[in-house]
Amino acid sequence: MLTKRKKIIIGSCLLSGILFCILGCIGIKTMTPQKQRYPQDAKRIVNVTIDTGQREEFFDQLRKYADKHDFKITIDAQPSGTEDFLIYMTRGDIEIIGDNAFAPGEYGFGFYHADLLHPAPDSAFDDLISDLESFINEVPGATFTVE
Repeated sequence: MLTKRKKIIIGSCLLSGILFCILGCIGIKTMTPQKQRYPQDAKRIVNVTIDTGQREEFFDQLRKYADKHDFKITIDAQPSGTEDFLIYMTRGDIEIIGDNAFAPGEYGFGFYHADLLHPAPDSAFDDLISDLESFINEVPGATFTVE
């Protein structure tokens, strides 16, 4: 039979072992690199101006561009008004975030790394911007500038 003292020692060892396992699991999780996204400055900024009557054509060209480059795209009207839109394109390496916060026909797009631990090469941004320009040029009267 176990004495009271032995029971206390075994119980303490068991409890300590469980506690160390929990702390070890937490420590491993914090040591594992996590996907890092923000805060970060845009790698590139693109400005597009369109005639508001061409908005649907513009959105169609953005959807075609997203499909070609395997981006998931969301185009969402903002609560601030029916003329304000948020455009979000994402894939594993790059995110593109755009809006027209200041004027209904003026859109700004920021190009960002989707994961700062595994950044996309600068050439990927250059190629995407060049191709975006060709899609935007299909919209009558649209202008495209890169900052």
